[in-house]
Amino acid sequence: MPRRAWAAAWVLIAAAGPLAAQPLPPAAPAPLESLPPGAEEPAAPMRRASVPDRPPSILEAPVASPDTPIRRPVEPFPPTPIRDSLPSTTHFPEAPKPSRAAGLGMPIQAGYQDAIPGEPIPATTVDTRVKQVAASTRVADPVNDFLTRRATDTPDPAYRDTGRKRSTSGWQFGENLEGVFGERGEWFRSDHAFDGFISPVTNPFLFEDPRSLTEIRPIFMIQKMPSGQPDFQGGNITYFGIQGRLAITDRFSFVFNKLGGLWINPGSSSPVESQSGFAELWFGPKFTFIRNEDTGSLLAGGLQFQVPVGSESAFQSNGTLSLVPYVSYAQSLFRDFSAGTVNAMVNTGYSFSTTNARSDYWYISGHIDLDVMNCHRFYPLFEMNYYLMTKDGNTTAIGSEGRDLINFGGQAGGKGLLTGAFGARFKVTENAQVGGAFEIPFAGPKDLFQYRFTLDFILRF
Repeated sequence: MPRRAWAAAWVLIAAAGPLAAQPLPPAAPAPLESLPPGAEEPAAPMRRASVPDRPPSILEAPVASPDTPIRRPVEPFPPTPIRDSLPSTTHFPEAPKPSRAAGLGMPIQAGYQDAIPGEPIPATTVDTRVKQVAASTRVADPVNDFLTRRATDTPDPAYRDTGRKRSTSGWQFGENLEGVFGERGEWFRSDHAFDGFISPVTNPFLFEDPRSLTEIRPIFMIQKMPSGQPDFQGGNITYFGIQGRLAITDRFSFVFNKLGGLWINPGSSSPVESQSGFAELWFGPKFTFIRNEDTGSLLAGGLQFQVPVGSESAFQSNGTLSLVPYVSYAQSLFRDFSAGTVNAMVNTGYSFSTTNARSDYWYISGHIDLDVMNCHRFYPLFEMNYYLMTKDGNTTAIGSEGRDLINFGGQAGGKGLLTGAFGARFKVTENAQVGGAFEIPFAGPKDLFQYRFTLDFILRF
């Protein structure tokens, strides 16, 4: 073969290689009319950009013949949505519709309990629902709560416990009084947080329990007078009366210390005849400053008014008025003691007259008891009382004084008497208690005091 023929053959082979490597155009899709009934048009496959897996040819781009069509990149068909690609029998849940839509008019009732469909709902209903949702999701903000709180909001838990609601006014006398004078539970109920204590028995008009109590307490006393007393020469003095206490809060209370009658029966040879009449009236407020349940501690103070409005024949109308400020302290001890808790109590005060007609005196009383086996039932007790007359009166020419029973206004200044008493108190229940004690002199001039027996009965609320 001639050389020119070989050269022409090599040129044709080199030109046909690139043309054969180009892809053929895709087959045209069948027309819609030619598809079977109910069939959908198939989706075209996605084309990926071709990535060269060999280095580009160093030859120039091939030149196609005039009869060869130019092939251009074919764009893929748009992807068919998933919803359209599923069978027509597939059901999709409808999007939830809002219960009510915003508008210019009033909101329509929908989704509310006891609502009438299609009717406007009051603003209070919407406000309540919004507040319920906000209360469950918001972060506590005391300042914002204070500024936005309404008078009709839910009361505080402390008021809910007692069944009382906070007043809708900005200032309520009773609530502010509680903040100063203590917390009020049920109306006029005693402070039962310290039921392990008992009230003292002897010196009942002056020896005050520091607890805030509501009770009625009948008291009977009979006191034997020494036969060597120059004025009465023996005999006895009998008292029967009642005490009353009213607890306003667990700290503040009002006390009626003495309200009753007195019978004086001198010895047969005494120049003084037997007499009887109404006793003086003693009363006053009391406030518990310290009230600690964890340590079992109580400290109270009060002011007693001794008003001589009794019978003159029984020496119960001497002078005008005596004032007695006092303090009372109670403490529980050895609460882990197997035999029972020991309770101690002490009270002291000073009685001074507003005029010179009555005698002045200072007193102090102590009490200790044992709560046997911590059963809160039986309490054996021991008590001591001391009276010191500090100033004479000018009403009666007598060298003795009757201390808590009679203020003669005599000349007994500087004389003091110490007595001791043994007794017990028994709690039938916490609301019903009975106590008794026998008291005798320990030191000092006996005056009108040979011995004394005291019996009381407490009905406590």
